[in-house]
Amino acid sequence: MSGEPEPPASLVVPALLRRVFAAGGFAAVLARGHEAGSALVLVHRPAEGPPRAFERVPDARGGVVWRLAATGEEGVERFCARARGFDPDLWIVELAVPDPARFVAGLPAAD
Repeated sequence: MSGEPEPPASLVVPALLRRVFAAGGFAAVLARGHEAGSALVLVHRPAEGPPRAFERVPDARGGVVWRLAATGEEGVERFCARARGFDPDLWIVELAVPDPARFVAGLPAAD
């Protein structure tokens, strides 16, 4: 089990937005969750290709990992709506950058 709890999304998201904007990319908060909540979904919208949604989930060691949750416009929209309906404290952030893994530790690299 990890000794450090995962920081809440309310701290992670503003830092992520600042880094993306500083690099000339675009990011937007699509859904704002609870201040203390850590549930977070990132929607990556590449310049070419379908959007992908990644969700931050707990791992067996007490940390977190990112998993690909949905691909394609309809799949991403359905996943986000379903996840937000299940957890209204969920944060959803959209990123329009070439390689979102350079901004988010542990996020799978773009294909």
